[in-house]
Amino acid sequence: MGRNLYGIFVAGGSGTRMGTSVPKQFLELAGVPVLQRTIEKFYDALPGMTVITVLPQKHFEDWKSLCIRNSFNIPQILVSGGITRFHSVQNALAHVPDGAVVMVHDGVRPLISPELVCAMAQRAQEVPALIPVVP
Repeated sequence: MGRNLYGIFVAGGSGTRMGTSVPKQFLELAGVPVLQRTIEKFYDALPGMTVITVLPQKHFEDWKSLCIRNSFNIPQILVSGGITRFHSVQNALAHVPDGAVVMVHDGVRPLISPELVCAMAQRAQEVPALIPVVP
């Protein structure tokens, strides 16, 4: 790939609508936190990407502990979430240099194929803005 690639994984929610005591990004899917699975899908497809993980500030230490416990060693920039998703993405974009390709993905959506991730990243190198819609 040509330009620097950044993946922003927005997981700033508290999970209150799910009615669980644990935020959904930390719930396990086959023994692995959902957020970890999501980031791994992208990083496995694009190992050179810079990962920015957006979480509520109060969950930073929880996430760090989960990463240690699960031997999840992908380097990440942790960013505090905002009042809305817009503000969370805005907070993350403050860590991205001009000219970089940015992929923004919901941290609790791990069911994406590596082929789609690679195709989107390749296409993003060619066009100024790209928003995929999948069923």
